[in-house]
Formats: sequence, structure tokens, C-alpha cells
Amino acid sequence: MDIHAAVGGDEGLSQPQIDAALLRTDASKLPVREQLALEYSDRVSATPVDVSDEFFAKLRAAFSEVEIVELTSHIAHENYNAKSNRPLRVEPNDFCPIPPPIVKD
Repeated sequence: MDIHAAVGGDEGLSQPQIDAALLRTDASKLPVREQLALEYSDRVSATPVDVSDEFFAKLRAAFSEVEIVELTSHIAHENYNAKSNRPLRVEPNDFCPIPPPIVKD
């Protein structure tokens, strides 16, 4: 999240948007599409994956098929990074002044 928070800030994401993505604040004040993207990320990242038909219908109402494929691809890639970096003890590079969330064992 380190590099993504830094790049997101450079690209115009506000501190509240970054905090919501890092699960530090309530996302309900974000636009509906952003709320859905964050919830989709959580659902895709869950074990087992938890994307119900009802939620997918909400997603399809807010995003095009191309956007859903792109979101899914980015989420899957970030899950790959997390599954690779954490076990190998890859630490953040301090690209972003926002401290990473604390991961509880």
C-alpha cells in the first residue's frame, strides 16, 4: 500500500480517500462507486472469496464490464503482492508518509 498511497496522493486522492482504503475511517462518505470498489476489494480478498450474486448486481449497476475486469485484475495483483511480500518480510519503502496498517498475528 505504501507506493500506491503515495502515487494515489500524487494523482489527487484525498487523505480521507486513502484512509478509507486503508480501513482507518468509515468509507460511507466516499462516492458510491468508491465504496463499492472498496467493498469488492474486501470481498475478492476474503478466503474464501465472497462475491454474492446480489453484490455483483450492485457492481454491474455502477461499473461497466471492462471496469469490473480491471478492478478484479488489480485486486488479484495486490493480493499476489501481499502473499509474496509479507512472508518474505519485504518492508515498505517509505514512499508515503502514511504508516501502513498494523497487521495482527
